[in-house]
Amino acid sequence: MFRNAVLAIAFAVLGLLWTSSAQAADPALATKWVTYGQQLYAQRQYDKAITAFSTAIRANSGDAQAWKSLANALYAKGDYTSALKYYKYALQLNPSDGQLASFVQRLSNATAKGTGSASDPMALAGRYYQARQYDYAIQQFKLAASANPNNAKAYQGLGNCYYAKADKADAVDAYKRSLQIDPSNNQLKAFLARYSPEDAKAAGVQVANGPKDWPQSLWRSAVLPGWGQSYNGESTKGWIIGSLTIAALIGTVATYEIGDAARTTYETQTSPTADYTTPYNTWNTMATYNNILAIGFLALYTFNLVDAIIDAKPASQAMGLLDEQAPVQLGVLPQGVLGAKVRLLEF
Repeated sequence: MFRNAVLAIAFAVLGLLWTSSAQAADPALATKWVTYGQQLYAQRQYDKAITAFSTAIRANSGDAQAWKSLANALYAKGDYTSALKYYKYALQLNPSDGQLASFVQRLSNATAKGTGSASDPMALAGRYYQARQYDYAIQQFKLAASANPNNAKAYQGLGNCYYAKADKADAVDAYKRSLQIDPSNNQLKAFLARYSPEDAKAAGVQVANGPKDWPQSLWRSAVLPGWGQSYNGESTKGWIIGSLTIAALIGTVATYEIGDAARTTYETQTSPTADYTTPYNTWNTMATYNNILAIGFLALYTFNLVDAIIDAKPASQAMGLLDEQAPVQLGVLPQGVLGAKVRLLEF
């Protein structure tokens, strides 16, 4: 009897020790598992990602990112009920996540009405895109593409989201996939030809190179030296030209201010014992430097403009769309009034 009581107490103590150790948070370990899970999620290995995120939660149940990531993976698999539950957990841990709060509210409303994103992911994707919640829009467009691999609009929307996030590689991949499904999408062909001519050619779009688009690079270099070079795809040259030109301008202004102050000191001194030599020498030296820097600035600024024009790239667009209506029309409008008409992009 006594032996059994001792064993029971020992097992109870071991159980308490195991429970306390299991509940001990390990934020560093949780972060590692979240990072690993996100890599799996990016590779669309959602089941493995769910396992990784679950492990992270066991390591630290207070990690909001782990709960949110787990919800994302479940959402990608179409388990919206579980995803919503875990999104709410994440929001409880991080109430300041306004974007997640908005998403949870919309998902809750959709679920309550019985018209969740599973029935119309394209509609939800469009709303998220308009709200600039591109990550959530990407989820919806991917869901629509998974449900219907021949949904060209889903891939085009996916490309638009990546384009908005400045992810050119993924944007181009999505656009090319959309064109494979719907080769008659002339607007997308024209856009891809301007956005990435080489990728447009790889997608089977016949690209025509018109005259050099030098006005675009010229006005950029006129506003900010080096910007035109960067626009032409010569970022390193742009940084060098821009830095040298701006440095010459700053030096011109600085030497003028120092020289002018020295001149004022020299001309306003009235005491015969005052030091006239130092301010005069400073004035003379700064005047020399100022002339050199001013000439250098003008030379660099002029070179910056000329180089932007010379190295401008041809304006590319898709063959068969060369007569595409210009986005801005100047002159006599249909009503007989002089003015300008701007055509909004419908894409």
